[in-house]
Amino acid sequence: MDAFRDSYSSSYRCSYHAFLSFRGQDTRKGFTDHLYRALELAGIHTFRDDDEIKRGEKIESELEKAIQESQVSIIVFSKDYASSRWCLNELLKIVERRNTDRRHVVLPVFYDVDPSDVRKQSGSFAEAFARHEKRFSTEEMDKVELWRRALRDVASLGGMVLGDRYEGQFIQDIVEEIRNELDHAALDVAAFSVGMDYRVQRLNMWLQDESNDVGVAVICGMGGIGKSTIAKAAYNLNFGRFQGSSFLADIRESSEHGFVGLQRKLLSDIQKGKAKKVYNTDEGTIRIKQAVGYKKVLIVLDDVSNRDQLNAILGMREWLHPGSKIIITTRHEHLLNAHDVFEKFMVPELNEYESLELFSWHAFRQSHPEEGYMELSRHVVQHCGGLPLALEVLGSSLSGKSVEVWQSALQKLDAIPNDKIQKVLRISFDSLQDGHDKNLFLHIASFFTGKKMDYTSTMLDSLEFYTRIGIENLVDRCLVKIPGSNRLVMHQMVRNMAMEIIREESPDDPGKRSRVLQKDASNILRKLSGTENIKGLMLNLASKTTFVGCHKKRCHDEDYDGNCSRRRRLSFFAWKPISFSSTNSASASNETDFEAEAFRRMHNLELLMLNNVNVRGSYEEFPKSLICLSWRGFHLKSVPENFYLENLVVLDMRNSSLQHVWSGIRFLPRLKILNLSHSHGLRTTPDFSGLPNLERLILKHCINLVEVDESIGYLEKLVVLNLQGCKNLMKLPILRSVRDLDLSGCSKLVLGANTTATTDHLQSTASRPFRHKGDWSPVCVRAAK
Repeated sequence: MDAFRDSYSSSYRCSYHAFLSFRGQDTRKGFTDHLYRALELAGIHTFRDDDEIKRGEKIESELEKAIQESQVSIIVFSKDYASSRWCLNELLKIVERRNTDRRHVVLPVFYDVDPSDVRKQSGSFAEAFARHEKRFSTEEMDKVELWRRALRDVASLGGMVLGDRYEGQFIQDIVEEIRNELDHAALDVAAFSVGMDYRVQRLNMWLQDESNDVGVAVICGMGGIGKSTIAKAAYNLNFGRFQGSSFLADIRESSEHGFVGLQRKLLSDIQKGKAKKVYNTDEGTIRIKQAVGYKKVLIVLDDVSNRDQLNAILGMREWLHPGSKIIITTRHEHLLNAHDVFEKFMVPELNEYESLELFSWHAFRQSHPEEGYMELSRHVVQHCGGLPLALEVLGSSLSGKSVEVWQSALQKLDAIPNDKIQKVLRISFDSLQDGHDKNLFLHIASFFTGKKMDYTSTMLDSLEFYTRIGIENLVDRCLVKIPGSNRLVMHQMVRNMAMEIIREESPDDPGKRSRVLQKDASNILRKLSGTENIKGLMLNLASKTTFVGCHKKRCHDEDYDGNCSRRRRLSFFAWKPISFSSTNSASASNETDFEAEAFRRMHNLELLMLNNVNVRGSYEEFPKSLICLSWRGFHLKSVPENFYLENLVVLDMRNSSLQHVWSGIRFLPRLKILNLSHSHGLRTTPDFSGLPNLERLILKHCINLVEVDESIGYLEKLVVLNLQGCKNLMKLPILRSVRDLDLSGCSKLVLGANTTATTDHLQSTASRPFRHKGDWSPVCVRAAK
């Protein structure tokens, strides 16, 4: 285990609430005895030497152990305290404990002595040090200086002064102060906090920057990622640096019963138990404004889900005293506005080594798997994707179980996710404000994980989703990420949660669910059990790796523009795009034939994604509701005339066996994207006259394509034309509106003065360097080579 866990779980096991340090000759039988009895009666278990140390044991080592095992040290300074070298050495041990562990509380009690005499070593303290300096040799004077420094440091903490009060009341005040400090003791941090050190480090540096500004930090991440654990660890390390502190846990859940309870706790923490009752939110807000304006405070607001909670509990940043710090943990990345000044800390997943160690501590109570469990453990770790909650829950549930039970449990996990993990993750889904965003999330989880944003937006916009704002809401709740590749990625555990939500629509009959994928889709098509509930269906039967392009790069995933993406591995799990490999052969070994009749009852099917699926029978059976059709490896030589396509916005038939797409003119008024890439039998394109809204035409590596139909020249909305690798293409008509043209690899395309107007088009750009795809300047051309 790492150093963080060693210091925060194992070493902080206290045997005592308080350690009582005092000069026996001055106060043992009077004030200190009364104080000790009052502490014990209050339930504060207190160490004092004459009660706790057994005869014959080494007193010094026992005292040092007692200091280490106490949460609070109470130092009773009396007139003759400094005369005792024993007391002064004990003081050094207490100061050392506090310096190495900021959670340890030191309370100086000035009994019939002025704090300035202790701090300055004047009065009776000056007389005591004069005697020490006479008795000590020159070599020992360093020890005297350490005593002086310790007295100055502790006396500067403030503490409790008897003054002219009655001793009885003074003792009760001390007991109340200790009780408040114990209530403020270090928070419980997860027992096995693997990988916590570096995750807390940056936050810790921010807390200790000594700035006079009021600082706000937001810790963001998906459910179960460890946000609260990190906040607790940072709080434990730093609350002693502030004049007041409070950790308000589970605000999302607690606020469901109103804000008064949270306001009351905040006031009680800041004012150390002296807060009056709060009867309504407005009254609480006023009192909080008064309380936080006069002292430097550290406040943690845990699991905040909206701005109303912030405003009700804490109000305005301007209310806070300079140097105060606020830490907020949330699943909502954009909880604060862009113009707000704050530090954002995104919590990353555990890497594979940290994951295996954390899982092992919960499953085996050691840092590594037991013999015979390594491969099974790796399988679980991969399933969890670096999510601490999942590793802890699954590790604990499998602890002490046989290999056979593990194997059975893992099989169940693949079918039905763990309920405890699902409940935590589903909070983010349930927080989506309407059915639109929830359906958008389920569609992305089912069909678009790993796809580029522009491709996804075009597809989902055509399905009447408000895609951009919807995806922004999903990103805000850490349900989806969009890294630098501009592809949608989703944590595997989050995607599992989405699949479970869909399964719950009809646990026993997949045909009655809204979305069906893979095995369920295959069973539905084979059994003819589809219903009008199905809006999206995906069946990917491809098993062979495709090598395309002149460089023979392996194609993991393609969007409508036909671009291959070799996405880097994020470890062996984490936020993984889901890849659907295509095949360059129309006769894959695992092709399965289905009957067209299987689609007859799917009247509301809008999105159909097939890969190497053969369908027999009349295509008239297909639903007329289809909007997006991706049928890679389409097995027929042409699209049947009775296949209703009029509502399509996207038609993707790459890797097909098409020789001609359709006969004559097909009127598809909504079609924006047509992708026929890698259709090696295709010699001519269809007539485009019936596609007035076509925007993107992708014909990559149609190696036997000879000519493009003249009607392409009349498409006024066509902006992208990709002919890369069409090595037999000889003729290209006039292009009116194309702004991104790729002719790389068109080796037989001759562009002469008498060819077409395309000649002038290319000549006008020939002197300029070719730009990358996606450059939306007037013309972007990759020329023939």
